[in-house]
Amino acid sequence: MPFDKLALLGIDVGYSRSRPTTGLAWSIGDDCGAARTHTDWERRQRHIPASTTFAVIAIDGPLTPPDAPDDLDRLCERLFTRGAFQKRCKPGLSQHGYGRALRKAAAETAAQVSHLADTTPIGKAIIPGTAIIEAFPNAFLGVLLEDERFAMSKAARRKKFDWLYDHAVEAGVFETLLGYVGWRNECLLQTIMAEYDHERRAAWICLLTAACAAVGKSEAVGDEAGGWIWLPSAELWAAWARNGLAGNRAAVSARSSQAPV
Repeated sequence: MPFDKLALLGIDVGYSRSRPTTGLAWSIGDDCGAARTHTDWERRQRHIPASTTFAVIAIDGPLTPPDAPDDLDRLCERLFTRGAFQKRCKPGLSQHGYGRALRKAAAETAAQVSHLADTTPIGKAIIPGTAIIEAFPNAFLGVLLEDERFAMSKAARRKKFDWLYDHAVEAGVFETLLGYVGWRNECLLQTIMAEYDHERRAAWICLLTAACAAVGKSEAVGDEAGGWIWLPSAELWAAWARNGLAGNRAAVSARSSQAPV
């Protein structure tokens, strides 16, 4: 479906009950917008166009199947904690500490917006019968950056996402991505490139995750047990990222085969 017919929503979860740590970004045809807000639905819904059904909703937060145990060690996370990914775009593990709080917040967010999701399901959606998927902005940007970018000055851990975003702007990643998926919206492109707010930036990347999934130009990494992280099509990945994921999959598979039964 062409983008002028699509409605998409991206959400950077956040989980502070007192500070506005949620980022929201939406697009409806050629119109788009973003906001920074709180975790409660009363305030979140003020920034989402009313009476809209979204073809795909992408949420930055660990989304697991409804029956998954709290201590589940997710394959989709483990695959990005090894090799080059470890220092470039590693996720936090969601089965303990901060990760559990974020997993709970992501589930609450998905429940809040499930009524806004198109009833036409998307393959590998974490909530059966919906078009709600998991985004991971750090890896989304990281896999699109060439190896030499990471040889430049390193970002502090807590500023990693903004470091990746800045380099994506500088490297022309967003122009390439929008051209690849066929989304010709100059206003959206310029808005994304000019964004400096951390939460809104993350929400924009969630929106791009939803866009890739909506037109079938994405890569879903994970399994049925732990859920899937959605990324741009592997055709766009830098060589280091393609090779790194293949190596990590082989290592994880070998380790699993050696585990005692």
